[in-house]
Amino acid sequence: MLEWFRSKRNIRRIGRWCGWAALILLAFTLITGYGISQFRVVGSLTFGLLDKASSHRWHHYTDVPLVIFTLAHVTIAVWLRLSAQKSVRRRRNR
Repeated sequence: MLEWFRSKRNIRRIGRWCGWAALILLAFTLITGYGISQFRVVGSLTFGLLDKASSHRWHHYTDVPLVIFTLAHVTIAVWLRLSAQKSVRRRRNR
């Protein structure tokens, strides 16, 4: 299992999946946040699935996962970018 994490390609894949999950969670958080203030509009658009109470509940449930996925995505992207720059510098210095 640890062999799988040694490849930068696989780590980049994890970063992409975290980015997509963060994007989906962000869209859902925006919809539920709008559903708290404009519950009649969101309730009719979601066919009654999101009312004011459920929008408020789901809005608070998505806070921590959104932060975790966003931080994982950004951390992996920065780490991969910095490691790529280091390898380019090493090649130039040879």
